[in-house]
Amino acid sequence: MKRRSSVTTFSLYTVGTLYGVAVLFPIVWMLMLALKSQLDAFANPPLLIFEPTLEHFIAIFGDREFLESIANSVIISTGSVVFAMIFAIPATFALTILQGRVRRNALLTILLIRTAPGMIYLLPYFVVYSRLGMLDTHAALIIIYLIFNVPLIIWTLMPVWNAVPRELRESGMIDGASLWQILFFIELPLVRVGIIASGIVAFLFAWNEFLFALVISANDSVTLAVAITRYMGYEGTEWGKLAAAASVMMLPGIIFGFLIQRYMVSGLTAGAIKG
Repeated sequence: MKRRSSVTTFSLYTVGTLYGVAVLFPIVWMLMLALKSQLDAFANPPLLIFEPTLEHFIAIFGDREFLESIANSVIISTGSVVFAMIFAIPATFALTILQGRVRRNALLTILLIRTAPGMIYLLPYFVVYSRLGMLDTHAALIIIYLIFNVPLIIWTLMPVWNAVPRELRESGMIDGASLWQILFFIELPLVRVGIIASGIVAFLFAWNEFLFALVISANDSVTLAVAITRYMGYEGTEWGKLAAAASVMMLPGIIFGFLIQRYMVSGLTAGAIKG
């Protein structure tokens, strides 16, 4: 039994190590490429030891369009999360009140909306926006991202909200509190960790989204995900700038992962054990 346990442990560590290498290798390679000079980047065989340079980062941060794309991504991602919360928080609270088939059907419908391919929404929204003159605006992308972020936040918050004792709600109703008062003053403070976690996930989705940003934006609302492709031209790909820009795009995920990971872990796992 002890030998089998050791073999199992070794196997798990081996699989975990291989998985970690597979995940980290492209990231490390991209960072190395971003720090290589133009000459070192095309060396054959590839150089593992080289003199790092910041020339590509200096170049992209000297590009006005690149800086504007970062600002656009921040505005659109933050705006989509804020408006999604306005809709998702009351909706999640209402779903915790519903019971039986109505609640189950509502959750399945919300899940279907979230998992539907993006191409289903792309053409109708493009036609509507073109007629309303909303193409290439921040509002256009924020509205589209609501389709995906509202269901995402609802499904993320449901297990957290289900962990809130129902006795608190009943006590509030006995004391004469309305449902809105129960929501804002009793239950909302108890699920703030889940709200932070779901907000992080929704922000990262909007930050990394590419398809809608590519089609809907043109000049004024180009996001960072789309702006990166401008370093891939007909005359050749500027690999150093491309890698540097991709490294910048990874920053929010890295920052959230290291600085706010306790909110994500506790928020996303809350409600797994109720008691």
